[in-house]
Parts: sequence; structure tokens; C-alpha cells
Amino acid sequence: MQNIFFKKVCIANRGEIACRVIRACHKLGIKTLVLYSEPDKNSLAVKLSDEAAALGGTTALESYLNIEKVVSVAKKNGADALHPGYGFLSENSDLAIACEKAGICFIGPRPEAMDKMGMKNLARDLVNGLGLPIVPGYNGDDQSLGRLEKEAKKIGYPILIKAAAGGGGKGMQVVESEKTLAQAIEAAKRNAKSAFDDDTILIEKYFPIIKHIEIQVLADQAGHTLHLFERECSVQRRHQKIIEETPSPSLTPELRAKMGQAAVEIARSVKYLGAGTVEFIVDPLTKNFYFLEMNTRIQVEHPITEEVTGVDLVEWQLRIAQGEALTLQQNDLKQTGHAIECRLYAEDWRHDFLPMSGKVLRWREVKGEGIRIDHGLEDGTEIGIFYDPMLAKVVAHGHSRQESTRKMQWLLSRLEILGLVTNHALLSKILDHSHFIDGSYGTNFLSLYGEHFKKANAVEMHHEIVCALWLKEWFMRKTEQKILPGLAPGWRNNFYRPAKIQYECEGLLYALSYRLVDQTFEVQINDGPLQKIVFLDCDDERVTFSMFDRKICLSVANSWVHHPTLGPVEVTPVPRFKEAVVAGMANRYLSSMPGKIVKVFVRQGDKVKAGDELVIIESMKMENSVAAHKTGVVKDVFVASGQMVEKNEQLIQLEGEE
Repeated sequence: MQNIFFKKVCIANRGEIACRVIRACHKLGIKTLVLYSEPDKNSLAVKLSDEAAALGGTTALESYLNIEKVVSVAKKNGADALHPGYGFLSENSDLAIACEKAGICFIGPRPEAMDKMGMKNLARDLVNGLGLPIVPGYNGDDQSLGRLEKEAKKIGYPILIKAAAGGGGKGMQVVESEKTLAQAIEAAKRNAKSAFDDDTILIEKYFPIIKHIEIQVLADQAGHTLHLFERECSVQRRHQKIIEETPSPSLTPELRAKMGQAAVEIARSVKYLGAGTVEFIVDPLTKNFYFLEMNTRIQVEHPITEEVTGVDLVEWQLRIAQGEALTLQQNDLKQTGHAIECRLYAEDWRHDFLPMSGKVLRWREVKGEGIRIDHGLEDGTEIGIFYDPMLAKVVAHGHSRQESTRKMQWLLSRLEILGLVTNHALLSKILDHSHFIDGSYGTNFLSLYGEHFKKANAVEMHHEIVCALWLKEWFMRKTEQKILPGLAPGWRNNFYRPAKIQYECEGLLYALSYRLVDQTFEVQINDGPLQKIVFLDCDDERVTFSMFDRKICLSVANSWVHHPTLGPVEVTPVPRFKEAVVAGMANRYLSSMPGKIVKVFVRQGDKVKAGDELVIIESMKMENSVAAHKTGVVKDVFVASGQMVEKNEQLIQLEGEE
């Protein structure tokens, strides 16, 4: 194929991957056109791109998943190539075909390869035909409940239901018994349709204890195919990766070479083109590996491969699409050092990873050697309810696994994002756990230790956080005080009567009693021992003080405080004596987030028992179930399927549950 040179690449995606592709295009001197939905009109990607064009709509189906709209807007704005990023339409062959018909080069594999490998059911058949091991399962065309029940029983529980058309954990459901199969199938199909516009599912045997290992591949127009080693992706929540590393601590050199060769063989069998990832599971006891799926796109976790190999994968996607031959040779590639990636999510990991929305009040990156942060954030960025809650990918590269882990812990302690709850504290806890440190963790890691992480005592850190906000407020009152400016806020003419204030921090109440004595605060928290706190400094972003005989400097924005270990924490001033729960409140079920009502299971007058599903709410491409706490009767239903709700909006009211 004769080389072509792109003049303008359309990026049909959003967030950090859109920003990542923009950087690669600009590196090669290529102009960019970013497409955006209504919620993304003020995004960083729109600001960084040379040009931007509106898709309209708010949901993915109205914008980034609308093939006709994506291609027509790209064509209208003069793009000669289109990069789909990951997620959305990135593994949809119809988009590649539509681009070809419109005279736009699709930056990705050929449609035939996408059809064979992008659909997990077809990929299983193909790999099985190559004589490579696959996970026992069912991926037939008969999607009826009866057939799926029969196949699940044949495979043996527990089983895993997966969306055939996509990845990212969307639509996955673990089913322990036939009793919950029908409900899980319905949920999986609904999720798959929403995320990929295709509700085809497959069933696989579920392995509770496995290693999730993937191999990065790269192939040019002439069929020259190679692998760029592995990534270990076994730390997962909701079947979605949150920490990845390379090299894997689980692989021997022999197993690494064997899996790499298998990945190359699979890619060659479909005449693969561009960047892709072949995913396997590995039995940690026998070291046997099984084909899982192939992602026919760039992966979220591609940066760690780039860090240890020095190969810019997105740049090579562009070069290969332009017709350039791979200049890399398998024997010349090697892994240098060790890299870890942590995915920073807007979610409440203590409450079933509930997705969070809100405005980023402050975003402060950390820069340094071996540090990379891929993101689409800035102060004021709105994190809405319509898309995935991933905020940023935080990468640390060191000479050894120990060094990269230590660097990541240091990096997380200094990376600041204020304005919404994140999984920051969970990431820190995982990195510090003995099973992560020795590399023995598997995909069941969080199911084993998640509750332990939640119970970790954070009271002393809460004291630091609460005092930081209190001192910031004290300093602001002192600065703005016009009446009696010579007296510090909280001053009492009765020295023995301290000032009092109360805060709520991560669901716990902290009552502060304080008085100022010779530039030093004497503080008592929740009737604990008297502490001496010295206020040192305060500016627009930070407050500095000494506590527990050590200097503490924390970032504060509005009611949010960033703590090196806990990350962003919201602190709320409350009345000195918090009001008791109003009678009947225990019967009211409120929305814990803004979102869309997917399904309402009950009607007025229905009897329910503890655990019965009442409502399903979708937010940030995740479904969250609201279940009854106790036995009761439905008194009122305030919502209907398809309705948008705000946080704390009333959904259902029961009676007889006091």
C-alpha cells in the first residue's frame, strides 16, 4: 500500500483518550477534530484540539454511539481519518465500513478482523480452531432463556455472563446458581445494549482465583506482526481493571514467550492491522493459560507498555494507518524497568463503588521523572452521569517493581483532586497490601480484602482533615473581620468557656472545643485528650499547622480537603446537636446519585421483604440496585422507568418497616 499522509484526524471519543490521541497527532504534525456531546462542550479535549464539532445529545446513544452522525460530522468538517479511541464504537465494524464508504480512513483493524475478534463468541470459535486453549463456555446464536439455562447447567456454576460485543466489564454478571440466572441475563443484556448497542451475550465458566494477563500486539499492512509483552490486570472491581503493571510478577520468561507467541498467532490468523490486545487468564497453580478475548483497539492501560518498551503505540496506530511499515523487530524489543498504572475513578469505593458526579474544584498534577498522568481534567471540569467515571490514569515507571510501587504511593499522596469522592484511598491501600507487594494477588483480591480496607481506622486522619477545614475557616473569618479586628475569632471573655463547632467527615461526627492561648490552640475532639495545635500559614489553596508535634500542610477548597492517604474528603459543618432521624425516614428510599431510572420493580400495595429489588438506577454507564432493608408494604412509588432523578430524590416509600 502506498503511504498516505493525514491532514486532519477526527477523534470520535472523549475524556483522557481524546487528549491522548490529540498529543500523538500533534507529534506527527496532524491537525485534529474532536467530536463532542452536549455535556462535553467545555471539556479539555475540545480546548486542546485544533477543531471541534458538536454531535448533540447527552447520552452515548445520542452522540458517540451514533454511527451516521459521527461519520457525517467528520466528513462535513473535512477529516480524512478517524480514530475511535477505546469504548463506544471502537470495536464496531459498521463504523469502519461507514468510514470507508465516506472516504475516511478508519484508524484500526480491518472490518473482517473486528468482526472475528471483536465479537467474543466468534473469537472463541476461531481460537479454538487454532488449537489454543479457551475458557469452557457457550457462545451460540440461540439466546433464549431456556437454552442459556441449559448451557449454564452444563458448564457448571459459578458462571460469568459477558457482553459479546465489547469490553470494560460492561454487562458482566457473575451467577452463583440457577436461581438468579434469569435476572442476571436480563441485566447483562440491558447493559450490553446500552454500552455497545448489541445485547448478544455469552456464558463462560467463572474462575474465582485466576491471573488476568494480556499481551499487546502490533501489526502493519504487510502482515508484520509482533508483541510488546504482557500487562498484569488482576486487580479488578466489577470485572473492570483498576491497577495494571508490567512486567507481570506472575510470569516466567518461558511462559511470557509462549503467551506472546500465541497472541501473535491469533492476530495473524485474522490478518490483524494496528494495535490490539489478546487477553488470557492464567491458573496460578498449574500456570496453564486460556484465551479470554481480543480487544481490537487501543487499551486503557497502554501507557505502561509504552513506558517499559519506549514504543508510542498511538503514534504507531497513526503511522500504520498511513501505510507505513513497522520498523520494529521482535528480537529488538525488551522491557526496561517496571511500570504501574492506577485508574483514578469518581466513585465511592466504600459503598459498592457507587459512581460519583460533581465539579472538579481543584486539579493539581505531579510532575517528575518516571511519572505520567493521562487525563482530561482541569479546574471546573464537570463530571456528569452519562459516561464512565474514570478521571485519570496515573503511571509510575521505575527501575524495579519495588521502586515503581514506592513511586506510585508517593505520587498518589501528592496528586490533588477536590470536589468529588474518588477511589484514591483504595488505590493506596492496595499498593500497601502484602499480597500486592509479593505479587500473589488474583482477580478475587478485592472480594477477599475489600471489607478489611473499609474497616481501617481513619480517625486520626479525620482529625487532621477536620482541623484543616476549621483552621481555614478560622483564618478567613479573621481576615474578613471588621468588628473588633484585634480579637481572634472564637475569643471568649470567659477564658474557661471554649468555642465549639461540629463537623461530619465520612459519616462520622467530630465535635471540636477550642480556645486560643498565647498563639496556640488548645483543642479537644469528641471529649478526647487536650491537644495543642499551632496555626502556621494559610493561602488560597493550603493551610499549614502543627499537630501531634508535627507539621501538616493540606489542600482545602470549599468544604473539601485533600489528605495524602485518604485523598479528597468532604467535611460538612453541622449543628452542635445533630437532629434525630425524622420518624418515617427509614421508610423512604432516596436516590444516592443523579441518574436515570432503568426499571421499577414494585407498585403501590406490593409486599416486599429484605433484599427485594425496588428500583435500578443507571449512572455513569453503571447500574445500581436499590433494595428493601426489611419487610414492608409499598406505600408510594414516586418514579417511573426512563425518568431522570437528582441525588436524594425520593423513589419509594414503604410502611410497616419502622
